[in-house]
Amino acid sequence: MIKVAIGDIHGMHETLTRLLNKVADYAEEQKWPQPPRLVFLGDYVDRGPASREVVRLLRHLQETGAVCLRGNHEEMMSSCRSGPIEASQFLANGGVETLRSYHDHLGEFSKDSAWMASLPTSYEDSLRIFVHAGLAPGLPIEEQEEHVKLWIRDKFLNFDGAFPKYVVHGHTPVQYRGLGPAPEIRANRCDLDTGAVYGGTLSAAFFDEREAKPFHTISVR
Repeated sequence: MIKVAIGDIHGMHETLTRLLNKVADYAEEQKWPQPPRLVFLGDYVDRGPASREVVRLLRHLQETGAVCLRGNHEEMMSSCRSGPIEASQFLANGGVETLRSYHDHLGEFSKDSAWMASLPTSYEDSLRIFVHAGLAPGLPIEEQEEHVKLWIRDKFLNFDGAFPKYVVHGHTPVQYRGLGPAPEIRANRCDLDTGAVYGGTLSAAFFDEREAKPFHTISVR
C-alpha cells in the first residue's frame, strides 16, 4: 500500500484542504488499485487560525483509515487542565489561538483533548517509522521513550548514522536549519515540517515498498 505522510498543520485548515486535494489528484493520475493511506505526523493545533476545523477533518479521516499520530502540541493540549504549569505551557505555545477556534465549542475541546491523549506516538511499516519529532540515536525502537518521540530535536537532527528504520518526521521546521520550504530528504530521515504556519508550505510525501525514501512530494501554500 502507498503511504502519504503529512507534516505539521498547526491549525492551517484551508492549506490542509488544498494539500489533500492535490494528493487526491495525484493518486487518481497514478491509477493505484487502492487509495493511499494517509499518515499525519502530529501538531494539528496551535498558532494557526482553525485548529478545531483541522481536528474535525482529521477525526473524520481517521474513521476511514488514516493514521493520526500525537505531536508535542497534542500532548500540551491534552495535558493543559492538569495544572497551572501545563496550562501556561499550552497557552504560551499557540494555545490561545486554539482556544479561540473552540470558543463556541468547549465541549468539543474536552473530547478532542481526550482523543489526542489516546493517539499513538509512532507508526511503522516494513521500511520506515513515522513519528512526530524523531528518535534517540543508538537505541532500538522498543526502547524509545514517548517524550523523545514527541520532543527531540538537535541530537536527532545532527545524527548522520543509521536508525533502526528510516525515520519520517516533522516537529522541526526545515527553516530552522536554513532550508527552503520543501521536505528535507536525507539518507536516514525525512523532515516534512515545512513551516506552513510560519509562511512556508504544508507538505506531503509518498512512500512505497521499494525504497525507504519518498518517491514523490507535494508542497502547497
